[in-house]
Amino acid sequence: MQAPNSSTPPTTTRQIISLVLGLVLGIAFFAGVVYFVKKDRAEKRALILKNPGYVTGIITRVRTHKGRRVTVQYTVGSAEYSLRARVTRSFLRTHAKGDTTAVIYSRADPSSAILKATLRPSTK
Repeated sequence: MQAPNSSTPPTTTRQIISLVLGLVLGIAFFAGVVYFVKKDRAEKRALILKNPGYVTGIITRVRTHKGRRVTVQYTVGSAEYSLRARVTRSFLRTHAKGDTTAVIYSRADPSSAILKATLRPSTK
């Protein structure tokens, strides 16, 4: 009695083309998402810096795993707002829960804000 043939059939040209096309489309989709996310962040930053307001916020939460983030509570007028932002390791070394930090907000929409410490000079 013969053992069944366990070798797989050779890959066809059509399968290779389909695989390459799927890979190219996946990469193009991912690149598009990254582009639009960066564009949205740049527009938000430009809106905030167009007519900025400055206030001191209190760090209410620090997250060091799965990306470094802080949550900051700040008050504009009589309204309280919350801001979650990614931060650097050096920021976390110098700031802890309960510390204060500078927040820059949009006067047109105070709920739209960024941490002053996360601002980097724009490259032109």
